[in-house]
Amino acid sequence: MKSVFIATMVTVCLLVPMGVNAKIGGGDLTFTPENALPVVFSHRKHLNEKTYKCTDCHYLIFQMAQGSYEMHMDELTKGAFCGKCHNGVISFDVKDKKNCSRCHR
Repeated sequence: MKSVFIATMVTVCLLVPMGVNAKIGGGDLTFTPENALPVVFSHRKHLNEKTYKCTDCHYLIFQMAQGSYEMHMDELTKGAFCGKCHNGVISFDVKDKKNCSRCHR
């Protein structure tokens, strides 16, 4: 009986993270800032097209849950959050007004 319980617990521990990981990176996130068009973030673009790993952003810049932070454009232009990479060196610059529509749609 004890070995059945242990086998069940091991199976659950292995399957639960698989289900969670299937959702991570599995789509677009939409943020709705005040006084601006919504921001659409594409996990697909960052993970598949740019070949970043989840950990390149998560835990270093962002938590794993949407809504963990209240972001404002003035923070991004100073290098916080998305501005960490979108600085004109690593990727397009969030300070350049011609790039607004790349995120705000």
